[in-house]
Amino acid sequence: MRSIYLALFLISLSRLFSQSDKIKVFLSCPCDNDFIKQNTLIFDYVRDRTLSDIEVFVFQITNAGGGRSFSFEYKGKNNFQNLENQISTDIPKNFTFIETREILLKTYKLGIVYFMQNIDYQNQLDITFLDKEFESDELSSDKWKNWVFEVSGSFNFENEKSIKEEEINFGADVDRVTEMWRIRSDLNLKRSVKFFSGDDESYNSERERANFSGSVVRSLSSHFSTGVFGSYLKDTFLNYKSSVNFSPALEYNFIPYSEVLTKEITLAYKIGYNFYEYFDKTIYGFINQEMFNQSLTLNLRYREKWGSIYSYLVASQFVDQPDQNRLTFNNYINLRVFRGLSLRVSGNFQLIRDQINLPKGEASIEDLLLRQRQISTNFQNRVSLGLSYTFGSIFNNIVNTRL
Repeated sequence: MRSIYLALFLISLSRLFSQSDKIKVFLSCPCDNDFIKQNTLIFDYVRDRTLSDIEVFVFQITNAGGGRSFSFEYKGKNNFQNLENQISTDIPKNFTFIETREILLKTYKLGIVYFMQNIDYQNQLDITFLDKEFESDELSSDKWKNWVFEVSGSFNFENEKSIKEEEINFGADVDRVTEMWRIRSDLNLKRSVKFFSGDDESYNSERERANFSGSVVRSLSSHFSTGVFGSYLKDTFLNYKSSVNFSPALEYNFIPYSEVLTKEITLAYKIGYNFYEYFDKTIYGFINQEMFNQSLTLNLRYREKWGSIYSYLVASQFVDQPDQNRLTFNNYINLRVFRGLSLRVSGNFQLIRDQINLPKGEASIEDLLLRQRQISTNFQNRVSLGLSYTFGSIFNNIVNTRL
């Protein structure tokens, strides 16, 4: 009889302790994580997804208005096995940091309430409905018709005893994005002046760059899209007095465009006409030149719970001179290998055989030191590798910003 009482006591005690344990949540969000955690301390937040009861991954992508679209994906484990939820929200481009995190906190709460039903924690929740009429007509109307405008500028000045630098930047963007169309145009102007003075000699460097690009892209189906691209470039560093390009393009997405928030694999072909006018005669003896070029681009992007991958491979060449070509491979990987261990790899590799714009003659010491002109090369590589391993306490609820 005593053994029966002892068993009942142990069962009751285990239930008491199990009820007092908080739900463990793993949150991965490109936002103010600390703000969300500190306003939802009903949960225990853990630093490793394998230790959690609920995994929350947040993915973001730039939306049509120039703002960001956030998608919250919830997956339950242990007592919440087979429970999943998803909720999204859009943050306008002109929203402040405070406004953004308030909206993301509200969205996060709405999504996780789904897991609180029919458990003891539902007694700690309070639902409030705002006493406001939903003005659907006002919300759906858009007097700008999806057009978004942005103007920016900056002036930088630095002065020392022997060095003085001035830099002026101006930019303007006009974009319009709908389900069927994507129209983009960008204007950038930059002027940089540097003065170096020594005891015996003085040097000065002036670089100017003016760039305009525009494109009109139309969706043909859930996998195909086509578009027209155009650009103008003036750059003293690249020896372009005038560079004009016009290129139609066709793109195929192996995954429906509706899933672009988490994954995409695209293959794009572009062929274009180029007109070049140079400041100085090139190494091939041209002061101006007309050429056709083509390119094939393979783009891969994954944003998953195990990490993220972004890679693209571009092969391009001049149609008139196939031996003038370039191969570019750019890659960024961030992987969670196992509990506490993360791997980060990034690299850019280029095989360069298309520097038709190089000016004739030897580069001076001043040009080399001050980077006033592009230098001949047949490759350009950059690699970065990083590892991080975290161990210790599994909880990360506390925020402490004291000195």
